[in-house]
Amino acid sequence: MTLYTSDIDARRKLILKHAAASLCGALFLALFGGIYEHFSFGVFSVYMVYAFVFPLISGLLLLLAAKRKHQPGPRTLFLLHAFTAACSVGCVAAGIIKISGREHPLLIVYPLLGILLGILAMISYCRDTKADASPQ
Repeated sequence: MTLYTSDIDARRKLILKHAAASLCGALFLALFGGIYEHFSFGVFSVYMVYAFVFPLISGLLLLLAAKRKHQPGPRTLFLLHAFTAACSVGCVAAGIIKISGREHPLLIVYPLLGILLGILAMISYCRDTKADASPQ
């Protein structure tokens, strides 16, 4: 695969836009969790407080990837965002259900889906780096 400088710069800008979106999502979830905890009459949920961690990690990984020679492709970005969404929505849903004082067996779906999507994103990134490294 031949990559030109303009192509690399365009990919880097795209990755930086995705990183900014993930970091904005982390800020939104941190504010949402704080506001929800404030109006929950003193009931505390660890899930709700730390729901912002997944978009934060996703954004930081994308910032690190933007500095590397081998950058993630569109499939990897999609899987990384799906992983982030599954884990964040799972944390928010678990937090809301825990704050209300109930349990639900379907909450196990979110962590399992998040693990699966995270593994698929790592495999996809490894394939992207191999495709960039192999001469054509």
